[in-house]
Amino acid sequence: MNIARAWHSTKQYILRDWASNPWRLVGEMYNAVTALATAIIFALTAPQVPYNVTYPLWLTGTVIMIFCGISRGSAGIVVMSTVMFAIDTVGYIRFLLALN
Repeated sequence: MNIARAWHSTKQYILRDWASNPWRLVGEMYNAVTALATAIIFALTAPQVPYNVTYPLWLTGTVIMIFCGISRGSAGIVVMSTVMFAIDTVGYIRFLLALN
């Protein structure tokens, strides 16, 4: 498959997905951007990561992905996002409690 054909089919998929449910696509894009942002923040600030910035960004994205997975009918997305949310919520609570 050449690049132009791949680009065209990808563009068509995005347009169909947008037509199907624009809010879901926006939610998935928000999650993608925040996941990349938190990874970059981690990479640039380690070992002094600003967890009060990264945890809320990450947790917001995973909650949104739970609803996107439900909307898509994807058990895999729902389960993975729910488990990640639970694990990281415990981590964030432990972090907040350690501040006191």
